[in-house]
Amino acid sequence: MASGSCACKYIQYKTSKSPTRLVNCHCIECRKQSGAPYLSFVHFPTSSVNWETDPTVWKSSDKASRTFCPRCGSVLSMNLDNEPDTTAIAAGTLDDDNSSIPTPSAHIFLAEKASWFQVPDDGAERWE
Repeated sequence: MASGSCACKYIQYKTSKSPTRLVNCHCIECRKQSGAPYLSFVHFPTSSVNWETDPTVWKSSDKASRTFCPRCGSVLSMNLDNEPDTTAIAAGTLDDDNSSIPTPSAHIFLAEKASWFQVPDDGAERWE
């Protein structure tokens, strides 16, 4: 249903199901990881994500683990401890031919958003 990779293509993945949603996270950790005002994640059932090479796992907080490529450093995914059945794939790693990706459904952690960034009026839910 969807495929993607890190920047150097060492880590590649495919999914066997369609995504459930796309979320833009404005938390400090996502901003630091992405080098941008937010990080977009496309959510897939964990059982549907097939990694050709396993990415490196980093326990980034007491609530989540993130994965990245050990060669190029690309952020690949995040798994929340309280949502083990969902894998949030970094949207920027998806191949361009993924037409099943939905429009953003939410902007989250807005209490931590970059002060210089204006959240677009895109109809997505907003959560502090």
